[in-house]
Amino acid sequence: MKFAKNSFDVFYELLELNSQRFGNIDLFDAYKYCEEFTKQHYENFPVASLLLPKVERRFIYSIYSFARFADDIADLTVLQLSNPERISMLEQLEKNLVELKNIEHISNPIFLALKDTIDKKELPLDPFLRLLQAFKMDVNFVQPKTWGDLEYYCSFSANPVGELVLRIFNENNDKTIMFSNYICTGLQLANFWQDLSVDLKRGRVYIPEEFFIKYKIDAQTIFEAQNRNKFELCLRDLVEKTRGYLFDGWKLVWHLKSQRLRYEINATVLGGLRVLSKVEKLGFLVLHKRPKLSIFDFVYVFVNAFF
Repeated sequence: MKFAKNSFDVFYELLELNSQRFGNIDLFDAYKYCEEFTKQHYENFPVASLLLPKVERRFIYSIYSFARFADDIADLTVLQLSNPERISMLEQLEKNLVELKNIEHISNPIFLALKDTIDKKELPLDPFLRLLQAFKMDVNFVQPKTWGDLEYYCSFSANPVGELVLRIFNENNDKTIMFSNYICTGLQLANFWQDLSVDLKRGRVYIPEEFFIKYKIDAQTIFEAQNRNKFELCLRDLVEKTRGYLFDGWKLVWHLKSQRLRYEINATVLGGLRVLSKVEKLGFLVLHKRPKLSIFDFVYVFVNAFF
């Protein structure tokens, strides 16, 4: 859900486990709400697409709607919240998560569906708590100094989602989680380079300082025409390293029993690789224009997911 100014009340009521706005919402409608909420947020890769069985899709919608809501708290500038207020809201979500096991009546659609998912699939809370930690890191953003700092951030912001999806399909083990982490980290990094034109304006510089030092540029001088070649060399380096994560993680499909999940993983990796190609093709212009996948790109991704 994209929160316009006239829907702030909905936003705040989603922070509570029970709200009069949603009344006695049933489980079916709660999952439907999560599906609609998730689909209103653009992604480069399929989120619970038709490649997956219907039951598993709705479990994934509940997880993604929780994650996207928390992300909105951390990121949406239209909310005009102070950093302490955003942190307080994220802590409220954390409190709600912990209370889910001990509460019977929930009228919040996101948490009602999420509780059902957690209970039925016996999901641990740790991946959800790591996600919330990532959003807190977003609020108090600090430019990464090294590539390792970026990987550390991704271990909170992206990898938990992949682990939860594996758990939903009962496909979680040390090896599958390792490959999933590669994919999720690769997707998060691809999103960073895709969003450079947006994030730099907000003072969020995800390019590690060590890359600026290596290519003798910084967050201000990369916009200068005279530094175009330096920036494009830096960008090519970032994109190539990111591709490596996606290709390494793609081996996950060899270790999955679910054919439908293999198709989904194929589409996910292909979507990430497609974004990286568009970023690389734009080069210097990626500082001013955000590349997006077209309908043709999505068709390509889904057709090739079966091969």
